[in-house]
Amino acid sequence: MVETINFIVKDKSFEKFAMMMILGTTGDAMDVKMNFFFTFWGLFLLKKKFKPKVAGMPAPMKGMAAKMFLKKLKKFGIEDPWGMIKEAVDNRSMRLFPCQMTMDLMGIKREQLFDFVEDPVGAASFLEMSEGGRIVSL
Repeated sequence: MVETINFIVKDKSFEKFAMMMILGTTGDAMDVKMNFFFTFWGLFLLKKKFKPKVAGMPAPMKGMAAKMFLKKLKKFGIEDPWGMIKEAVDNRSMRLFPCQMTMDLMGIKREQLFDFVEDPVGAASFLEMSEGGRIVSL
């Protein structure tokens, strides 16, 4: 039986993005199903033009720190983090679910999100699909 792990992503920081990318693509390699539910500020990670910034740093440094970390990822062979995520999504090992209520509250439209993101679902739907798997909050 394939294990399922369900994550709730509630933060838009670069660190949360990196955790999601690493966990999701590792799950893809290990035949673990990974569902990610993006709510509140975490939903911004699914927006096409959003650039996550490193949290816990002075404002001018946040974007620069994210760029520096992306350079470090390249040294480890990760050229395109979103490309890796899309590949895991295409393999159906990783699924990205935006929260419908958060989208409505924040005025975010479906067309603003990456094309490979699942259709929005409510919290109740996500909890139902998570039944039998582990739930982790990022």
